[in-house]
Amino acid sequence: MSVTNFANTLIAPLSRYSEADYQSITRNLLLSEKINSETKSIYVYCPEILKNRLDHIKYVFPEGTLHAVAIKSNSHLEVLREIVRNNCGLEAASFEEVLLAKQAGCPNEKIVFDSPVKTVQEIEECNVQFPGTIINANCFQELDRLKGKNNIKVGIRINPLLDLDNPGMYDVSGNHSKFGIPITQKEKIIRYVLEMDNCIGLHIHAGSEIGDQKNHIIAIASIVEIAEEIKSMGKKLDFIDIGGGISSRMTAGEQIGLEDFFSQLILQAPQLEQYHIITEYGRFVQAHSAFVLSKVEYILEHCNPHIALIHVGADLFPREIYSSHPPHHDIFVLDQNGELKSGEQRRYDIGGPLCFSGDFVDKNVLLPEINPNDFICIADTGANTLSMWSRHCGREEVEVVMYR
Repeated sequence: MSVTNFANTLIAPLSRYSEADYQSITRNLLLSEKINSETKSIYVYCPEILKNRLDHIKYVFPEGTLHAVAIKSNSHLEVLREIVRNNCGLEAASFEEVLLAKQAGCPNEKIVFDSPVKTVQEIEECNVQFPGTIINANCFQELDRLKGKNNIKVGIRINPLLDLDNPGMYDVSGNHSKFGIPITQKEKIIRYVLEMDNCIGLHIHAGSEIGDQKNHIIAIASIVEIAEEIKSMGKKLDFIDIGGGISSRMTAGEQIGLEDFFSQLILQAPQLEQYHIITEYGRFVQAHSAFVLSKVEYILEHCNPHIALIHVGADLFPREIYSSHPPHHDIFVLDQNGELKSGEQRRYDIGGPLCFSGDFVDKNVLLPEINPNDFICIADTGANTLSMWSRHCGREEVEVVMYR
């Protein structure tokens, strides 16, 4: 395997599997009988790549930054435990994810709870059972519920109302967003901060798949400006949570790190380093940490392109199949002995197992000849796949292997 262990270097290049890695790992899984004649599909997760990404963000950001990785990007319990073992935190988008974070061994003070619909009971349970938890309030009504809950560290999520050039379904910064208090209500936000002893931070999460990093930086800087204004009024906030939203490269080429983003951010908002920074990266940390192997069951030759039918589809890839902005995945073919196939290519549609006509992982993709019992390898599946598993057609969840 060509993924390098960078534990003894200052900072690692951002690791990613190569075609040779997929072949080597598949052979090893066959030899160890993790893949056998009964295997339909297998989800292969690499903690080494996860650690590489966590090491990267810990290097780029100041010492003491809380990196609360978004649970929703990959909620597998062993993956969450790996994150905790690497001294990082977890960001929960629901109370159920708070409980998952606790099951993974995450300390209360490293859990960030960001659901937009926190109930009275959930807030009270965090206050009593999980003291030290960070809760980012989504609206003024929620802030009213958080008053007097002094075992909780409260932040206020602010909507910067800036266009960040991300796909509409991932944009949470528009005027009609359900996330955060519009920045135009700054005076009321400041009033709540000054009135609430437990309100000690500000939060921004401007969306996923952000295309305009310049405006992203401006958006974060606008939150820092509010924190500085509050400071001038006599209250120094403890933390600023800058969220996530950085894309992972899903096509050939080098993954761009966060060094330039953070250096530009500090140029724009140098006061940020005076606060405890919290990040909430998900896809950037997780995307390259896994891949999927699925056995080809049939080749349908009545049409052109031919259709290769495999055992995962919209159950594992709902975002890819149902979304108007589907993520890209490179696809490879390996034979039943784990050998990477090459040679003359033809076009195929890759069909999934679900009983509806739209269940295609990819269409019109150029691949070497595919035969029954070959494996389709789908790259870069670490984020927003396993955690989005669909029960449509009642299919059992894909088998997960932690590859070490």
